[in-house]
Amino acid sequence: MTDGRLPHIEFLVPAANETRWCDALAALIATDPAPIARFVGEVPDDVLREVPIPAVAGRGRDRLDLLLSRDGRHVAAIEAKLYADLSPGQLARYAAGFPDARRRFVLHLAGLPVHHGSAPSWESLTWESVLSAYSQSEHPWVRATAEAWLEKLPTLVPHVGPETVWNDVPDNAPEFELALRARTAWLARRMDTWCSIERTLEQSSGGGAWVVAMRAPITGSDHVVFAEVQEGTAAPEWRPTDVPYRERLKGPVVLVGLARFGIYSSEGFDWPLLRRAFAPYVASSALDDDLRWSTTSPNPRDPVDRQQWKAIVDDGAPTWLGKGYGMATARTHGVCAFGARIDLPPSSTLEYVDGVLQRLESLVLAMATTAAPAPPPSASWGTL
Repeated sequence: MTDGRLPHIEFLVPAANETRWCDALAALIATDPAPIARFVGEVPDDVLREVPIPAVAGRGRDRLDLLLSRDGRHVAAIEAKLYADLSPGQLARYAAGFPDARRRFVLHLAGLPVHHGSAPSWESLTWESVLSAYSQSEHPWVRATAEAWLEKLPTLVPHVGPETVWNDVPDNAPEFELALRARTAWLARRMDTWCSIERTLEQSSGGGAWVVAMRAPITGSDHVVFAEVQEGTAAPEWRPTDVPYRERLKGPVVLVGLARFGIYSSEGFDWPLLRRAFAPYVASSALDDDLRWSTTSPNPRDPVDRQQWKAIVDDGAPTWLGKGYGMATARTHGVCAFGARIDLPPSSTLEYVDGVLQRLESLVLAMATTAAPAPPPSASWGTL
């Protein structure tokens, strides 16, 4: 702009309107395709929006946000997100719909990463990086639009940092949910700097809450040892009431235990393995100077889960071991997990929660080693 003023971008890309954001980005790419090439590998000559995905497994309403092509070849498939998450199997369906796309991206805000670990052919791409590239465009309209857009991004995600207090949240329901998500996203970014094992950020099986977790495989088993943290107040309790959210939050809850993935019944969960993994750590409820296992009883609801939990308790396991999610979650989400819980104060800072997770990494690795079956004795030739 000749007078130095940036355009009022908020009318073009209102907050939380994913469709308008994608429309505007398509306009930038179509006007100047060069900046996007640094991410997708080549300069596209065509941009398509809301591209129908061929029906897969009875679904016929899926649409890809952006499809970039060159000379008729699909250069990049881009699925964009703002505040929403991916639906189960969404990326797999989109990859099947466009198997010839050279690269595939999930476009998201840097402060709100989107979990796509189950779809490894997809790459992360942030709105911030794309708009930064377009803010250097040689086209004056593209450059001014991208600059103005980039300037508005920090207002879309709550600022959080080490000193952020967990329950210091807004009382407006949408802002409250976004504040919790920003907290777990911050913890996930911190984990990327120190965690040496598999880690993930995803929505909980109960919906609403976001979970950050680390996992270590157990040699010779289809179970993994994990530690995860999320808000302890269940999503159904998030509805607005006369009591402010900051007074209702239970605080961060850490669950440590064993999990199985890709199953649709918890019947095969190895409860004796769970007991063996925890055996060195249950002499008392104190795990560390300031960390204690929650000693309330899990009381599994499903008869199968309850019977197996009772069997390890009868065999000497503490009554508080076995918290988690079993048959119901296995049937709906293909995972079950049981273990023990650590309740952190609602007034915990993110720095403190991050420190707890750092301490638990060694515990997760130690449990994975403890639970692994002993190797068979070395063969001996004996006497001929």
